[in-house]
Amino acid sequence: MFRSAHPTTGKPAYITRYVYADTTLSTHGGNVGKVSVTSEEHTRLQQMAEYLERCCNDLDAAGYDVISITPVISGRTAYTHTETTDIHPGHGYSVTDGLIVTGRLKTNETG
Repeated sequence: MFRSAHPTTGKPAYITRYVYADTTLSTHGGNVGKVSVTSEEHTRLQQMAEYLERCCNDLDAAGYDVISITPVISGRTAYTHTETTDIHPGHGYSVTDGLIVTGRLKTNETG
């Protein structure tokens, strides 16, 4: 049903796109409960926002309404180090790895 082409346009009724986020720079700094965001992460987030904007504009130009933007999230673990260089389990946090954007074919409804 979702993959079938629209009878008048030949386009699929719904399409999805993946917006990439560079998560290689993601780190979690500070103590538990204190998250520091580095300037590199601000740059990564700005880049992801620009990719998202471009994706939404491309979908609109292709005749689709954006109906959903869903984050793709993965978990990370931070370890604590003591003065004796022992490594102990720390805490977990999540990172947005990308976004899934779903578009629905626009319909020309005249009333």
